[in-house]
Order: sequence, then C-alpha cells, then structure tokens
Amino acid sequence: MAAARTPPDRLPLSTFVPLFVATATAMLGMGILLPILPPYLTTLGASSLAVGVVFAGYAVARGLFGPVVGRVSDQYGRRRLLLVGLGLYAVLPLGYPATRSVLVIGGLWFLQGVASGTVTPIAQSYVGDITPEGREGEIMNLFYVGWFGGIAVGPFIGGYLADHASLAAPFYTMTASALVAFALVALMVPESPAPASDDRSFRESFAAVLGDAQLRGILAYFSSRGFYRWGFNSFFPLFAISVVALTKTQVGLVLSGYMVAGGLLQYPLGRLVDRYHGRQGAFVVVGGLVPALAMLAVPTARSLVALVGLVFVMGTFSAASRAGAVAIRTERGRVHGMGAVTGVFTAAVSAGQVVGPIGFGAVIGVTSLSTAFYLGGVVGLLGAGVAWWYLVHDPPPVPSAASSTAADD
Repeated sequence: MAAARTPPDRLPLSTFVPLFVATATAMLGMGILLPILPPYLTTLGASSLAVGVVFAGYAVARGLFGPVVGRVSDQYGRRRLLLVGLGLYAVLPLGYPATRSVLVIGGLWFLQGVASGTVTPIAQSYVGDITPEGREGEIMNLFYVGWFGGIAVGPFIGGYLADHASLAAPFYTMTASALVAFALVALMVPESPAPASDDRSFRESFAAVLGDAQLRGILAYFSSRGFYRWGFNSFFPLFAISVVALTKTQVGLVLSGYMVAGGLLQYPLGRLVDRYHGRQGAFVVVGGLVPALAMLAVPTARSLVALVGLVFVMGTFSAASRAGAVAIRTERGRVHGMGAVTGVFTAAVSAGQVVGPIGFGAVIGVTSLSTAFYLGGVVGLLGAGVAWWYLVHDPPPVPSAASSTAADD
C-alpha cells in the first residue's frame, strides 16, 4: 500500500491558483480547437472515419502517458513534469497553421494529447495532495471550475477568431495562454514532496487501483462517458453545420453551453456532495442517466435554441456526476497514491475517447450522423447502469485513508 501524504489543515491558495490556471489553460487549448478542427480536416479531404481517428489520437496519447506520468509524479514530485507539459502546450499550436497535411495535423493533435496527459493529471494530483480532509468535494470541484471554465470559453473563442480574424489566430492564442500558465507555475508552485515510502512496481500500483470496487464503479462509468462525449465533440460540429446550418461561432456557442453549465454548478455541487458524504455514488448515477437521455434527443433538434438547451442539460447533470466521482477519487487517492489513481482514471476516460470518435465515424460512414448520436446515448445509459451496480446497489465498505495507512505501519 502507498504511504499517503498527510492532508493539510487548510488550502494553500498560492499553490492552488497556479494549478487552477494551468488546467484552465490546457482545457482552453482543447476547447479552442473543437469547433474548427473537424471542418478544417474535411476541407483537406479527410473522411468521417479519418476525422474520428485524428481525434482518437489525442485520447490515445492521454491514455498511454497519463498513468505513467501520474505514477512517476507520486514517486519523484510533480512540478517539473507539469512545466514540461505546459512547455509543449506553448510550442505545439504553432505547427497547425504551418501545414495542410492531415497526417501532420494528426501528429500534432497526438502530441497535444501527450501534453494534456502530463498537465491535467498532475495538476489534479497536486490539488488532491493539498486538499484538507473532509473538503474533497468542495476543493476538487472548485478546481474543476477552472477546468470547465477553460473549455467553456475555448470553443467560442476558437469559432469567433476563425470566423472574424484568421484560422491561425486561435492557435497563437493557445500559445500565449500557455506561456502565462508556465510562468505562474514556475514562479509560484513549489515541488511536491514524495511519499515517505512506496516501493511498489507500476503493475502493483495499478492493480491496487483497479481492485478497489468504488474506483471500478467510477472508472467504468467515465470510460463510457468518454465514448459518447468525445464522439459528440468530434462530430457535433459537422452535424450542426451540415444539418442545422449553424455558423462556426454558433457551434462554439453550443459547445460552450455544456461547459458553462458545468463551470457554474461544479463548486456548489461539490459542497453538496461533502454534506451528503457516503452518498456520492447517487450523484454519479443520476448525473449519468440524464445526459445520456439528452444525447438521444440531439438528432431531433433543428434549431440553435434546442441544441443549446440539450447541451446545457448535459452539462448540468454531468457536473453532478463529476462532483461525486472526484470526491470518491480523492479519498481513495490518499490510499493508493493520488497520481496513480488520477492516471488510471485518465486512462479509463481516454479509452472511451479513443473508441468514441472511431465508433461514431464508422457508424456515420455506414448509416448517418443521427445513428451515431443514438449509439452514444445507449452507451451512456449502460455506463450509468454499471456505476449504479458498483456504487449504489451493493457498495463495499470503504476504509479511510487514515486507517489504511495506519494498518501499513
């Protein structure tokens, strides 16, 4: 068992704020590309399946690098790895305007996934380290306000700059924001202390995480959620432009609606989860069912207002599921290692994100855009069912981090 870091008595804001900004920047960069990358790829001759493969590359990189980087940061510290990821975020966007090759763009998007798999899991793990015990829902969901704040404004910025400035402008904006985050982390974030002792192998560490029934519940749910959300992100711009006749700016507005809902509600829902400690699983399940049902309704929408409404519902209830899930994950991270838990969690989400765009693209190639959204909704319902089984139907007794650490002593 990992030797857990001792939670502090209060939150050190001078460390929390740069980590908040770093994650917001990473998600801003991804959000900026969502409304412009799929249409740009199609203008270069990419098929729907090729668009799905390109988008899946980002998730493959996160899934491969997230667990390894998270575990390494548990053993050797988090700050330097975080700076490497932010440096990549600053450099990579400069390559997009310089090429018209689908293959090169796929490579850049893959490397951006490497950067994301370095920045976001480490920042989450560091925030978990500095979160006072009993405030997991509040602090971790406050952190997620930055996460979803970044990706909320990103699609609108990307679409607006592409429509009214130039295609290169969104990429230069990504570089500038990453440089700001790099400077804040370099100047304000101290190196995190390594655990007192943890001589487990990578395999033993990950096996312990996967053997935890509570974590299996949220991992299974979020892998299914990664499938339908990333499939949606990959092909909604094409649906909105070709079927509903929206502009890129309007596509960005719709995509931002999901993240605005999550950003506004994440912190109050986190505090609510702390008040109902022991019932976090119910938040995960209810927050999983409603977005899946909304996904099933997307193909019937034929106006900007209808799409904004559906996406806002998705964002609102997804915030509830996330509030419960991150509280569970943080509590169990104190037992198994915050970086190991966050890394495996990133890999599970990424697995869904890999299969989602490819699955959506394959279905669209054979049938239609609408059928792909129906598939996504069904997968979301199945994921919520698995979460219900592990987290609500027969949840196992979960020892506290303190008692687990004491037993190791």
